[in-house]
Amino acid sequence: MKAQMMKKGGRRCGFIFVLAILLLFCLGVGFAARSETILSPRTVKIKYVTDRKEINYVVDQFRSRLRLLNPNVGIIACDHMTEVIEEGIKDISFGAVCTVQNGNDRLTVLMCGDSLGASFTWEPSGSLKRESVINFIKSNCSPVK
Repeated sequence: MKAQMMKKGGRRCGFIFVLAILLLFCLGVGFAARSETILSPRTVKIKYVTDRKEINYVVDQFRSRLRLLNPNVGIIACDHMTEVIEEGIKDISFGAVCTVQNGNDRLTVLMCGDSLGASFTWEPSGSLKRESVINFIKSNCSPVK
């Protein structure tokens, strides 16, 4: 009887040991896949938009979105139009340094939005540098956050 119980106990221990090994293996594969995804570098392309038609199109998109947020504010002009594209994603983000007007008040702002219309952000800025536009896009309107 003790021998039978020891065999059953041995089988249980063996079965539990195999389950534990399988569980650890599955966890290891899951963590490996997750770390690969997190650590894999994303390729981001930055393009300075110089085509007048494309600039006008993006500014019109900014105007439409801004009108929804505040109908009293209008865009006078935008400079340093920049496009950020993440490889493998069909969403593109645009940004620029724009001059906006509310009544008699004019203000320099950074604006960005994505081509799918999921995000649009603007905030006052004293900077007129293209690097500021790139950083603003990456922080506020990146295709993948």
